[in-house]
Amino acid sequence: MKKFTFIYCLLFITHTVTAQTLSQKINEILRNSCLDSKQTSINITSIPNRKNLYAYNANTPLRPASVQKIITSAAALHYLTPEYRFKTTLLHTGQRKGNTIFGNLIIRGGGDPRLSTKILWHLISQLKASGITRITGKLIIDAHFLDKQEKAPIWSKKRSQRAYDAKLSALPLNFNSIHIHVQAGEKMGDPLNAWVDPAYLILKNNTNTTQKGKKSVSVNRNAQQIVIKGSLPLKAKEQHIYRNVTNPLDYLAQTFHSLLKQAGITITQSTQIRYTKTKGTQLYQHHSQTLSTIVKELNMYSNNMTAEQILKTIAAERIKKPGTHQAGLKLLKKFLTLKNNRINTKGIRLKDASGLSHSNRMTTRAITDLLATMYTRFDIGFDFISSLPIKKNRFLQGNARVKTGSLTKVSNIVGYLENKRGQIISFAIFLNNNSCGSKKADKIENSIINAIYNTP
Repeated sequence: MKKFTFIYCLLFITHTVTAQTLSQKINEILRNSCLDSKQTSINITSIPNRKNLYAYNANTPLRPASVQKIITSAAALHYLTPEYRFKTTLLHTGQRKGNTIFGNLIIRGGGDPRLSTKILWHLISQLKASGITRITGKLIIDAHFLDKQEKAPIWSKKRSQRAYDAKLSALPLNFNSIHIHVQAGEKMGDPLNAWVDPAYLILKNNTNTTQKGKKSVSVNRNAQQIVIKGSLPLKAKEQHIYRNVTNPLDYLAQTFHSLLKQAGITITQSTQIRYTKTKGTQLYQHHSQTLSTIVKELNMYSNNMTAEQILKTIAAERIKKPGTHQAGLKLLKKFLTLKNNRINTKGIRLKDASGLSHSNRMTTRAITDLLATMYTRFDIGFDFISSLPIKKNRFLQGNARVKTGSLTKVSNIVGYLENKRGQIISFAIFLNNNSCGSKKADKIENSIINAIYNTP
């Protein structure tokens, strides 16, 4: 009996020393002067038993930035299932006789965040292959699936032209952005070769090619045109610049019209955008990749528009159409408060799906609770975990799946880690109001994660 008592005491002492060692390591890292001690938060737990290994301000609500996207991802998989696919449908009214549709052509959106020019061309090619070359009515853009709100209500009215700040719509073509290609001219003094894909706005080219020098190309767009200024040296590589569009549904309509013309299909009347469901006979329907795949791309590339589109789609499918931010956020909160999830939601504020808003608040305790919950979900856990990218360029290769988030003075990282002993650990590190700069903040986070890895 004494032998077993001795072994138990030895194990207890070993665990205590190990825990203290981890705490000491992290506390030493947190002494860095560029951190705001009141707005730094860390929580580390073991999986799946949720045993807490380290906590520092773990219940302090802070800005999550793009870490917010893992909440959207988890809720989407829960409400829609991993096999959910967004639908884009081509329909017509009236009658078809021979090569002519005597009625309207309808393209109905389903919020697909991966809708592209290539997909539109495929739909039109199917129409042409069936023998249709003429439509006597209008092109109807059926956008009833989502509401008219083109941004999260919490976001400011003044938005940037950058692609990460793209507007929302039921038919978000090419992430509601345009791709500007810029190449050096053939000889010095020539204007740069520039074009827009797809060709949507008028291009005003105020550029030139230089013999040598720095790349200095700027792009500004308004509702009617894109203005390119600056220069490139003769041997410069092609530049790729992306800008969002001011009117997403007009962008969709004009691109669709252009593709119809290329396919040799004439449409007699003008385009009409509707936010009510337009009935018609289905011609073709495009199904997106599975939600599981789209969520993986969301957390890999952290696309804000995709997150907001998914949020409104949850609302459209689970409450009613049109999908709204308000309804979607209610469902996100409901998901977090499900009894079986065992998530401490005190102090949480959800204002958008992407984390772009500075008004969001999240705790590292809630994040590790969510990670523990998703690890044990047989139905959706695998899809969730595999959506978190492996950042091989940052720390121990292959041992962590993480989601990062950053805003001005905010650097966060959360995820799962397999330590040296093969134990699975969930962690959340929020460095809010830091003055470190991105590289130093990354280094601090990496040091903490390496400490977790090396301490059994």
